[in-house]
Amino acid sequence: MNRDRRRPAGPRRGPSAEEQAELIYGVQPVLELVESARHRVERIFVARDAGGGLGRVLRTAREAGIPVTHITRQQLGRRVGGRAKHQGIAAQVAAMSYADPEQVVAAAAERSDGLIVMVDRVVDPGNLGAIVRTAAGAGAAGILLSTEGTVGLTPAVAKASAGAVARVPVAREPKPPRRLADLSERGFRTVVLDPRAELSWDRADLTGRLAVVAGGEEKGPRPAVIEACDIRVAIPLAEGMDSLNVGVSLGVLLFEAIRQRIGQRSRP
Repeated sequence: MNRDRRRPAGPRRGPSAEEQAELIYGVQPVLELVESARHRVERIFVARDAGGGLGRVLRTAREAGIPVTHITRQQLGRRVGGRAKHQGIAAQVAAMSYADPEQVVAAAAERSDGLIVMVDRVVDPGNLGAIVRTAAGAGAAGILLSTEGTVGLTPAVAKASAGAVARVPVAREPKPPRRLADLSERGFRTVVLDPRAELSWDRADLTGRLAVVAGGEEKGPRPAVIEACDIRVAIPLAEGMDSLNVGVSLGVLLFEAIRQRIGQRSRP
């Protein structure tokens, strides 16, 4: 397979999360990758003027829930190297394999206190790495990442998690609102962190099966994701402060859930 682990030429800025990732390019190499190891594919980049010949690989990617981003041929060339024969397509390989979302949900559903974390619109690798580590520390059965608008398992995320990506399954979720509705039907209480909510984080019942949704750094989760949740909670802050880091907020809520569960088990 064609591979590229280039470092950016510019001396003044460090590599982005995407630039650090391994890229595989060319129609046949990318097709083989999505057919044989689709859980390792982070994203596919396609040149807008690529033309025909990509139908099979793009259909396979869509069926696998792999995000596809259309960019200019010049942008694609910069990603893979100016001399690379990319044929209008390249695949970004994740630092770790993705889990199957159905298996993540099934594993959580087997427990009376099964815990799932869903992440929507978080774009900073450092924040996602912190979320992964927090979820692992709280004993989550797995993490569901919205396919669109959310950073994936890049090397920067793996580094920020300090090894936790190997301890908790992470899966892509192409349809978060539908998944949340399904979780509710399966007995999960779905809770979203929303600074506009009237219910305080420590007043919500967080026992039993639980799915906690954490949203993006600037806008939070998408409105459709918020509306699909059973409960909205907020963390009251001191005057002059309007938000906490998303990883910190999630940690506050998850460990409140642990506190409540320990208290429930200790009752006669």
